[in-house]
Amino acid sequence: MLVNECAFQSNFPPKGYIIGAPKCGTTALAQYLSEHPQIAFSKPKEPHFYADDLPGLRRTDDRDQYKSFFSPTRDTRLLMEGSVWYLFSQTAIRAIMNERPDALFVIMLRNPAKMLPSLHRQLLNAFDEDERDFKTAWNLSDARARGEQIPKKCRATMTLDYKRTAAFGEMLERLWSQVPREQTLILFQEEMQADTGGVYRRALDFLGLDDDGRRDFPRVNEAKRYRSRLLGYATNRMGATREVISSPVKRVLGLRSLGITKRLKRANAASVGVSRLDPEMEDVIIQHYEEDLRLLEGLIEGGLPEPFFRPRQSPQHL
Repeated sequence: MLVNECAFQSNFPPKGYIIGAPKCGTTALAQYLSEHPQIAFSKPKEPHFYADDLPGLRRTDDRDQYKSFFSPTRDTRLLMEGSVWYLFSQTAIRAIMNERPDALFVIMLRNPAKMLPSLHRQLLNAFDEDERDFKTAWNLSDARARGEQIPKKCRATMTLDYKRTAAFGEMLERLWSQVPREQTLILFQEEMQADTGGVYRRALDFLGLDDDGRRDFPRVNEAKRYRSRLLGYATNRMGATREVISSPVKRVLGLRSLGITKRLKRANAASVGVSRLDPEMEDVIIQHYEEDLRLLEGLIEGGLPEPFFRPRQSPQHL
């Protein structure tokens, strides 16, 4: 229950944001933070309200509905959301800063050669991608950047440009041209794997919140595939239709969610192994991003963690 509407208004729009990058551990961190008693995390996790250059990813463009995604309690000190394409977006950060100059941004990064195959698989599962072979999808990047060979169901064509979606140095330069560095926290998926609790407590400290003593960090968002792609499409892409049907029921029962979609997703999910590239393809990715990674290395105080970036010998072009 809200303390009162005035208190909610003083905390809205949210002050805390996990802004990316996708497939870098953001879902796990968001899950842990959402369970902290002083945080009211948005449901859904990724509203993408401020990314007006990625309209297909926005869960709403209505401010009142966006506001309804947050349910603060008497203990809440921070409203937070986790739209992972904000870092990539050309417009989102400026829009947030115009409304919330004291906003705090958490950024999670990962070795591009590990992140991109995982992103490709996620886009396949989300029906944004239709090319099942990552190497082929990578080679389609230039054509897709020109608006060619775009899957019919893709919501945001820019997300298919694998040659740009991991340009973290470029993205951080743009971010820090709009946001003071002290309002940003850079974390690495590699560090989170090695010391989840330490990364979690660094995030709490950055957000100005109390350590809740949490020591248990179960795995979140393991790689999955659909047992039925038809059911997968229904649970991922028919949100508006589901909302029309379920809203009256939720109002009568006083619930925010019926939980049906989550149960269907769990039943339809089958675990898959980690996406692994052959060394030659890894070399292609690292060579393509090497200049940007050097830029990133210069921007990050203390440099990049091992094994985030390790230049290889000049690769064969694919």
